[in-house]
Amino acid sequence: MPREQDEEGLLPVQDNPEKHSTTCKWLSCISFVILLAAVVLFRGSQTPSTAHVADLSKVLDDWAPSSRDEVLPKKKWAKVFHVQHPNSSLGSKRYYQYSHHPDFVRESAAMEELLKWQISHDCPKQSVGMDMVTSHDLPVVEDVASASICQKICTETAACVAFAWASQRNRTRVTGRCLRRAFSKPFEEVQPSKNPDVVGGLPCFRQKVKDRMWWPTEEMDYFDMPQTPPKAPSLHTSTARTFCFAVFLPYSYEQELLVMQYRFGANIFACDQNVIYSSARLELAPGLVSRQVSSTLLSELGGPYITVLNLGAFMAVWRQVLLDGDYLECDWTIKADPDTVFIPQRLVPILKLQSLSMGENGKYLNNCQDGLHGPLEVFSQGALRSLGRHALRCARELDGGEECLEHCEKFWAFDYVEKCNGHCTKWWGEDIWMDQCLSRFADVTRVFVPKLLIEDHCHPKPGWRNCLDPDTVAFHPFKSLHEYETCLGAALNRLRVHLFLTSRLGAERALAWAQFLMKGSDLLGGSRQCALRAQSWAIVSFFRQELRSVTGLV
Repeated sequence: MPREQDEEGLLPVQDNPEKHSTTCKWLSCISFVILLAAVVLFRGSQTPSTAHVADLSKVLDDWAPSSRDEVLPKKKWAKVFHVQHPNSSLGSKRYYQYSHHPDFVRESAAMEELLKWQISHDCPKQSVGMDMVTSHDLPVVEDVASASICQKICTETAACVAFAWASQRNRTRVTGRCLRRAFSKPFEEVQPSKNPDVVGGLPCFRQKVKDRMWWPTEEMDYFDMPQTPPKAPSLHTSTARTFCFAVFLPYSYEQELLVMQYRFGANIFACDQNVIYSSARLELAPGLVSRQVSSTLLSELGGPYITVLNLGAFMAVWRQVLLDGDYLECDWTIKADPDTVFIPQRLVPILKLQSLSMGENGKYLNNCQDGLHGPLEVFSQGALRSLGRHALRCARELDGGEECLEHCEKFWAFDYVEKCNGHCTKWWGEDIWMDQCLSRFADVTRVFVPKLLIEDHCHPKPGWRNCLDPDTVAFHPFKSLHEYETCLGAALNRLRVHLFLTSRLGAERALAWAQFLMKGSDLLGGSRQCALRAQSWAIVSFFRQELRSVTGLV
């Protein structure tokens, strides 16, 4: 797949500049022109010479509009910034990043303020699909954007003892009504009641209970990881005990996918241990409560490939993973995106094999020939320990140091990627940063496993979305409930047949069955008048293909 079309924007560990496409070279040439032109346009100042650039982030901030009034129409933007193909895929993404930057900054600042308030007031969980009923209702507050804001409104109302947020979607955004509950009788208690249309809960502590909290204020704060104990607790006898986690945005489609997976016992919920993380403490279903991280988890499009720049968000997640310490009880840690159809049963044999030769600094599995892709990331315990020790060094090395600040125009040159990779948290995706950090600076063993992931951004084979490949560990992306259930059902049914044939019949009986099916296929589908011909042939073809993969003799 051409690099300019790779939405994940992942570089290989050792980059070869001669392999870049003409489009990429075009982008690298005009991007710096765009950068300098924007400084003049939006700040009315002289274009700074690179020798006087004090901070790369300041230059990049100058490129972006600070308010909606400064956003140019697309045609004028293309003319001012000399964009030759504004309606191309890359051109459209670049304009989206440029035009939505003021909204992103405003929304991020508002959410950050709210999350800090939640953490300092130790807010309890919000329960999805659960109303809180009392004998008296306070006046309804209209046009409330989230359950978290409703919880804050309840906390700041002295008589409010519980809340319920009823969401509704208009043409442009999601809003809702904040229902505040109160007591009117002595010895009354809040009565939870199931209601799929609301998110309910109790107020937070009305006084601050946490004066100090971790929240990144400087870039390097993201990479100042907690240090792990010098020796790990004794592990279980299994060499492939798994700890799996997922990260989701509150009130998004990811939330619905996780609930479905939880009820099916699929994806991360088929691992030995599992956890979900989010920017809010949410109970998605009874027993399924997210852990809160110190991050809004909001990410902006940007960088040379116009991808989701989620490094800062996910470094906050990894910091929480290291703090929580669940990974110390397991051999391997797996991060799976909610829209990844992940079959842990297929991963375990791979992990057992990889565990036989484990270096001192651990091991991680690469899932794409272009470099690590984020939908499924697999790390040994030693690899995460190495991350904790080396994250700060990686941040300094990958940021380019003074050389990058003094010659920031080289950030746009693709043949300079090893020395000048741009502002760490603003211009990186988490997956490629982890790949570069662990392999280049932490001396963690990197193993490419082709069957680990099939996805639309890593050269997928035709027909891959039927999810019938019996050896593939994960498929990505499947963002709707229907698509996810269809893929999961196909993969699990194939897995059940595969396990049955290998564990119950044995090679000889499997071969005998295959020969029987081959001889009987003409009988099953021989009559053109038989209404079941197509169905029968499909069944025979499926079992023949599965037996071929099991025995290699059919």
